[in-house]
Amino acid sequence: MIYDTSEISSSTNNFLSHRLSSSSTSTSTSWRCTLRGKDAVVFQRKSRTPIDLPDLQQSLSLISRSHHTSLIKLLGASLSGSYVNLVYEFVDGANLADCLRNPNNPSFTVLSSWLSRLSIS
Repeated sequence: MIYDTSEISSSTNNFLSHRLSSSSTSTSTSWRCTLRGKDAVVFQRKSRTPIDLPDLQQSLSLISRSHHTSLIKLLGASLSGSYVNLVYEFVDGANLADCLRNPNNPSFTVLSSWLSRLSIS
């Protein structure tokens, strides 16, 4: 689904709403909001290469066909200049880093080998 940028802007109070916390290595900024009656999170990323609407639609089509039930659902996206806004459903609970890493043992991960990583893809 392609969202109009004005709809995302409105739901995030023109991107002035409180930003969700992210790691220091994150390359995107995110906001929790409600879009079309759904609790959502908008991730805003600066595009390294120019992208146009047909390219975005094709990418969303490919992603939606390869969606895995264990992943958070990608609801849609929008373009705003050199930024891409990705809209995901909001799921309350632990973040991915918490699920994959143990704070008491930072070097532990359930995906410690390439075989384990490939088995979930």
